[in-house]
Amino acid sequence: MNYNLNDVAAQQVKIPTLRSLQKLLQLIREERRNLLLSLLAILSNSSLNLLGPLIIGYTIDTYIVHKNYQGVLLFSGILLIMYMLAFIASYQQTKIMGGVGQKMLFKLRNTIFSKLQELPVDFFNQNKAGDLISRVNNDTDKINQFFSQSLMQFIGTLVT
Repeated sequence: MNYNLNDVAAQQVKIPTLRSLQKLLQLIREERRNLLLSLLAILSNSSLNLLGPLIIGYTIDTYIVHKNYQGVLLFSGILLIMYMLAFIASYQQTKIMGGVGQKMLFKLRNTIFSKLQELPVDFFNQNKAGDLISRVNNDTDKINQFFSQSLMQFIGTLVT
């Protein structure tokens, strides 16, 4: 049997993307609570960031036009608190999703290692160890980046 990973013509039919995504989602099944907390942090961050310009406009229309600087200071303080809360929510979301990504990466690498242990010796005779290590590291790192950064940025952009 041909086990050469670099032989494009001999590679099997690709697994559908949906089935691959379902397998990845099984790896983070236990992290539902953290994913929900991260989603809540994204929603609060986006809401607070969207409220900022509204409060600025209200302050200009109501207090600056009438030269009521005490109201400007009050709403400046409210705006500062809102942006600080948005920063904390963003930090928590990044921290939570970083942890989820690291746990998923750990499980994924253990799964790959187990699969490599089951492969016949002929597979390792046809593929260089450096190529295997490079492929495993690069692919798992890209998946980790997707779950810990890109996915939440995409959701945050949709919400905004």
